[in-house]
Amino acid sequence: GLFEVAMSPKRRRPAAFAGAESANHGKKRKSSVLSDARNTARTASVLRTFVSPSSAGVLDPALAETHPDEFFKRLLHPVCFEEFMQNIWGSKAMAVQGPARRLKPIIRGFMHDLDLSSLLNVTPSDRVHAWMRPNGVPTSAPLTVEGGGVATSSAPALESVGVDADAAIGLSRSGASLYFRAPEELENVLVPCICNALGAGFAGYYPGDGKPRGEIETFVGSKGHVTGWHTDFQHNFTIQLCGSKTWHFKQGPVTNNVRALTPHYRSRSNFEQQMKLHLVSDPSCLEFRPPDEFFENAEHVTLHPGSVLYHPAGIWHRVESLTDSSISINVSLTCATWADFIGDAVRQLLWTSPALRAPALGMGQLPRPALCAVAASKLKDARRLIAALRADELLPAAMVDVPNLRSPINLGSSGLGSRLEIQQNDSFCFSPLAVLMELSEANAEPPSESDDSETTEPGIRRYVLHINFGNEEVASWLRLELLAPAFLQPAVAWLAARQLHCRRTGGGFSARELLRETSCASSRRSSAQRKSMDWPRLVRLLRVLSYCGYVRAVGK
Repeated sequence: GLFEVAMSPKRRRPAAFAGAESANHGKKRKSSVLSDARNTARTASVLRTFVSPSSAGVLDPALAETHPDEFFKRLLHPVCFEEFMQNIWGSKAMAVQGPARRLKPIIRGFMHDLDLSSLLNVTPSDRVHAWMRPNGVPTSAPLTVEGGGVATSSAPALESVGVDADAAIGLSRSGASLYFRAPEELENVLVPCICNALGAGFAGYYPGDGKPRGEIETFVGSKGHVTGWHTDFQHNFTIQLCGSKTWHFKQGPVTNNVRALTPHYRSRSNFEQQMKLHLVSDPSCLEFRPPDEFFENAEHVTLHPGSVLYHPAGIWHRVESLTDSSISINVSLTCATWADFIGDAVRQLLWTSPALRAPALGMGQLPRPALCAVAASKLKDARRLIAALRADELLPAAMVDVPNLRSPINLGSSGLGSRLEIQQNDSFCFSPLAVLMELSEANAEPPSESDDSETTEPGIRRYVLHINFGNEEVASWLRLELLAPAFLQPAVAWLAARQLHCRRTGGGFSARELLRETSCASSRRSSAQRKSMDWPRLVRLLRVLSYCGYVRAVGK
């Protein structure tokens, strides 16, 4: 795409320069590359528009719960999913003009027939953001959120305040525009629906609490309200419920940006956080906001009731309300990145090293060369740990199956991992990212009425498996409750103890060794009887634990 063309290796600034002449040449070359990238962005098309026929299916949130793929298909129609993912997602905005009637289930079932008072009463937002017109400015005058870059430099800026629901209603009647979260019932349906349809899997949920990574905002705009040029770090699906808005788009400066660029919310802390992440992302444009001439040939589309707009993270956009009571909802997705996921795994591995867990002391007491030598030894330890991490340990089968995987899992009856062939001479190792612990009655949640007989059978013990939790909240990307029937409890207890031993000494275990230790724990039967009865059960146990990511068959 544009980014690769603009910043191809042949045109990058050289890594090292010889003398002042080379340095000056390098600066000019870099400036030329950025200029070329900006000129290319001025002409690159970043918007596609389609018309959905009047026969298009309604967007019913009830369908989103039961058949997310079908709901997403209707959201994109007439564009097919493959076309969207290959040619639109992450690179272009896409508008689908559709009939207003297809939004009735959303408006009537979740958006309170667009009654503002009702929507404000149920919003989960602590404060409602209101943009007000400055005193003395006529309602016909164009207004922009501060820093927004309206074509006329004389356009006054809107003033934003956070208010409660009652004040928001009064301000809306006076011409203010409002921004607040949509009802949680709609959010809890549409966000996971779209994440699942996109194939986000575990990346569509926060580690730990498992909440969907996204939210739905409601925009109630007054005529003439303009949100100036900015980028988002979320991927967005906007649904126009009432009134009309015009959206303008230009190519963004970064592919897969970490944070937004929001000149209309400019403050020192906001500017510095956004810019430092912007500058490490190899941007095609270094400015916090390009000059006005960059936006002169922006593409635009006007949304009406029934329109759906996808606009990706990182694209420059500007929005103008054309009518009073222009109401839209925006489904914003913040799916986890590979950097988030791998970064947490790496930090967890670093926590396993006593040397790396030590406080960083000695600053100002030791000479800098000595401190650098200490840091070099820590980096060596870190590289050793990271180099040993395998992709199948990072992504066990159970992680890939989130959110379809159901927990708790009965280790004695589950069919998970049934395709794995296991022989008694097979060797296994433990995942460095996995921790298994038993839940006592005091720590386990009491059984609910929906629990089946396997969950509540007498003598069963509960375990919990955690994988990848190297973040500030120590929240696990994968958490599974495992149920161990009485006949498997000696084997599970032996495995838990063996893992602690292997963390100190390395190595693993063999299936034959597990069988021998388990058979010794069963004293009421002959040795031959114990082995013939225990082996099939242990095969099932090892299959399930391999599937869940606790152990891994070496060489398979």
